[in-house]
Amino acid sequence: MNHLPEDFVFSQSSLQDYVDCPRRFQLKYLLRQRYPAPEVDDLLEFERRMAQGERFHHLLHQHAVGLPADVLQAGISDDEVRGWFDTYLANGLNGVPERRYPEYSLTVPLGDYRLLAKFDLLALGDDKALIIDWKTSRHVPRRDRLQARLQTVVYRYVLAKGGTALNGGNPIPPEQIEMRYWYADHDGQEVAFNYDAAQFKADADYLEGLVREIEDRERFPLTDDMARCAYCTYRSLCERGKYAGSLDEWEQIDEPTDLDDLDFDFDQIAEIAF
Repeated sequence: MNHLPEDFVFSQSSLQDYVDCPRRFQLKYLLRQRYPAPEVDDLLEFERRMAQGERFHHLLHQHAVGLPADVLQAGISDDEVRGWFDTYLANGLNGVPERRYPEYSLTVPLGDYRLLAKFDLLALGDDKALIIDWKTSRHVPRRDRLQARLQTVVYRYVLAKGGTALNGGNPIPPEQIEMRYWYADHDGQEVAFNYDAAQFKADADYLEGLVREIEDRERFPLTDDMARCAYCTYRSLCERGKYAGSLDEWEQIDEPTDLDDLDFDFDQIAEIAF
């Protein structure tokens, strides 16, 4: 039984939702159910942090396209964001190749559908393709959790599969790809992941298997991990609680919401033909 529209576009966010809780995937992407509940207990602080993250990402994009750092610094009114930007200026671009593509989106085929990745920064050198994801999280996840996240899987896979669009028509060998998470609130701490052909093949099998599983599902069960339900906007529909989880613990539950969940401008997405 195929529940997916023909033009459905997968992303790391939608696939992560499915892996975390098939029912959440069904409610959000198939039934398009509106959110009936807040995600965390302190919405004002939550929205403030999200706004800070958006502001920081916008500053980095402006700097990447050529606006002078001192001009950007002069316009920052938030002390915390200014500190993040100063950290970025000090070490955020260390070892980053000069050919850079900020906020670059790319789609590749995934079965009969498309798979989207929106990169904070792609940087290409003669023998290196670097993916950087800027993070403003208060918490740095364990390396093994980051490695298992769909963002790590999808971003490296999409670049390896669709990198010809950036590389003169030539594929980017997986062995040249590195993904780097950079944490502004932790003095630019980095967690990096290399790639290779074997992992690329394993990721292809895994992602294609997820799509087939979604297509074939007759039921979309609730997650067994009840801790996630406290931070899910659909918890009341599933009778998994009435009250939102603590914001202080929110980021430690595998970052259930991220800036990548924001809407994309599909008119600016480079697409690899089927």
